[in-house]
Amino acid sequence: MDDKALLSKDKIAVDIAKLERNLNQVSDISFEGKEKEVYDRAVDYWNDSKYYLEKEDTRTAFGCIEYSHGLLDALRMIHGLI
Repeated sequence: MDDKALLSKDKIAVDIAKLERNLNQVSDISFEGKEKEVYDRAVDYWNDSKYYLEKEDTRTAFGCIEYSHGLLDALRMIHGLI
């Protein structure tokens, strides 16, 4: 996939929706301590991605959503969800 396709608004919107599904998957978990910090940071990057996508800064939006996915995936792995 080339940079143009990778950074398309549609691709990023799909990634944002995927993250929303993954956030719902962990909604019943009560994160504490460092896990809570990681979760909060994942949510912050998710919100940042939506903000930058609205501003049409697709490069920053893409970076934020991918970072958010990584943080959330780590939590999902720890809790046996993936």
